[in-house]
Amino acid sequence: MKSLDKLVFGTAGIPLSTPKKTSLDGIRRVKELGLGAMELEFVRGVKMSRSTAQEVRILASSLGVILTAHAPYYINLNSQDQDKLRASIQR
Repeated sequence: MKSLDKLVFGTAGIPLSTPKKTSLDGIRRVKELGLGAMELEFVRGVKMSRSTAQEVRILASSLGVILTAHAPYYINLNSQDQDKLRASIQR
């Protein structure tokens, strides 16, 4: 992860003013608004295909938009409990 030397402001999720509510259009709208970041909200599960995730990464990188993710609380990829970790990966 790269270190930032300035504050970056963004939206929690796709901006409300985005006409088509997709992650890709949200990233474009964030850039149009002059913001530098967008949080991908996965509150009810991580439902994004690998191909879309790659498109999202490429677009955000090309526009200089930083992405963060809000994952469901029932996912814990840092758990020391191996059963919880395996269950989190499968979710």
